[in-house]
Amino acid sequence: MNRIQVCTCMVACSLAAFGQEHARSPRARLRAIHGHAAEASRDPQARQAWSTDYALTPDTGLSAHASVYDPATNLMIVFGGIDYGAEATVTNAVLLYNPAAASWTTEIASGAAGAPMARADHSAVFDAANNRMIVFGGYEFSPGTESFFNDVWVLSNANGQGTAVWTRLNPSGTPPAPRSDHTAVYDATNNRMVVFGGNTATQVFSDVWVLTNANGLGGTPAWIQLAPVGRTAAGVESASAVYDPVNNIMTVFGGANLALTATTNGVWTLSHANGLGGTPRWSNIVAPGAAGSPGGRYGHSAVYDVTNNRMIVFGGAPFSEAEAPNGFNDTWVLTFANGSGGTPAWTQLKPSGPLPDKRWLHTGVYDADNNRMLVFAGEYADPVYYLVWILSDANGL
Repeated sequence: MNRIQVCTCMVACSLAAFGQEHARSPRARLRAIHGHAAEASRDPQARQAWSTDYALTPDTGLSAHASVYDPATNLMIVFGGIDYGAEATVTNAVLLYNPAAASWTTEIASGAAGAPMARADHSAVFDAANNRMIVFGGYEFSPGTESFFNDVWVLSNANGQGTAVWTRLNPSGTPPAPRSDHTAVYDATNNRMVVFGGNTATQVFSDVWVLTNANGLGGTPAWIQLAPVGRTAAGVESASAVYDPVNNIMTVFGGANLALTATTNGVWTLSHANGLGGTPRWSNIVAPGAAGSPGGRYGHSAVYDVTNNRMIVFGGAPFSEAEAPNGFNDTWVLTFANGSGGTPAWTQLKPSGPLPDKRWLHTGVYDADNNRMLVFAGEYADPVYYLVWILSDANGL
């Protein structure tokens, strides 16, 4: 039995006391805790490598959470999600992960006064200059009911350097409809958050919204709905989005329809994504079904290397529950990911060593200084995962 198998077995066994029968949400596709061995890469020429420090707590067994990365302190900040260490209920805890120390800290415990309602499938972006995490939307569930949100919260001192405090924003303007499974990116220069797509239990969205003064500083926040020209993927949930701040372009990959019976592997860009400088325009830079592309998926993660204009994608789910055994733990890099400078092209990386297991509803963040992608938690059919995996040389260069 290798170390991966030992660790997974220990997690499953040590957490058995937390129970296996839970209230189930059809949108989150909740699963019980189980163990699977990671598959190993056999490419001896691989430069990339996955590794894990096996650091976990009972509250790191998360799915449908949100994570951001603080480059100043090299910390990953995690909010919310479905906590399988707490009977698979939604949480509003804030956790900090320090890869250098291989340690977790609970910054704000679940249920703390003044925090947003517990939720899952929300979004979070990070204002590194002011140490503020901005959270939008998501949903919560109890047996037989689901509630969707369109509220905006800001966590000051988000990296734990000072007392972290939640503040609910009250933006002017008509807000987006409540939703989950959307994407959000942040324009730090102009302090604008861009929200795309998402769903409720009965509707899927293709709209784009901008929140001005998104960090709660500099003026009253306001919602603005964009009216892009061109065509994007019609009605996708659980897609991924990354942002090029130099050219003001958002890149969207993948996603599923409301019924989870079809996915796309197309790539779209939105110019003037923050609503400034011209009319926003959707462009399909990699057609759905294009040769050499990753398989269609949703619930994956994507990060962006701004310097080299490369998008890095990991994992995700196929189009239906019946196809769950065909989930993904592959890693792909898209060159010229903003659609400019050359023809976008996909390359599949072949990292050495043990790989993270197949999963979806995890998170991924990017450490640009060290060219590392950090993938955390998520689920796959039966298993739920508790560990952080780190990919070296993540951009493929």
